[in-house]
Amino acid sequence: MTGYEQVAAELAKGTQPAALCLTCPWDRNCLTPPTMSTADVDKVVEEAAARDEARMLAAQAAGQPVPMPTTTIMMAAVYAGRDTALQACPVLAVRLRSADGRKAAEAVKALMQSWEES
Repeated sequence: MTGYEQVAAELAKGTQPAALCLTCPWDRNCLTPPTMSTADVDKVVEEAAARDEARMLAAQAAGQPVPMPTTTIMMAAVYAGRDTALQACPVLAVRLRSADGRKAAEAVKALMQSWEES
């Protein structure tokens, strides 16, 4: 069970979100970045397209019906959004859905707008 799953289970039991934040270990972040970059996703889809292209050319050369590009379709479906999907702590999700959640979103927006690249 991941840290996020443990937190979600505690929230389901009725543990107060503030208590969970106070006992949160330092090695867990409120947000975990996406596991893949846009370039990673593009590379997977391009490799799948190349495999489909080779398969279609081989079928055509053999006089067989040209197959659908199923590998490309499947890889696009499986990996779509992995470059923008991040994992959030369930407490953060609860906070963002609350009446004051807009304050947190505005604070993040202000931080992003004033971010200085180093």
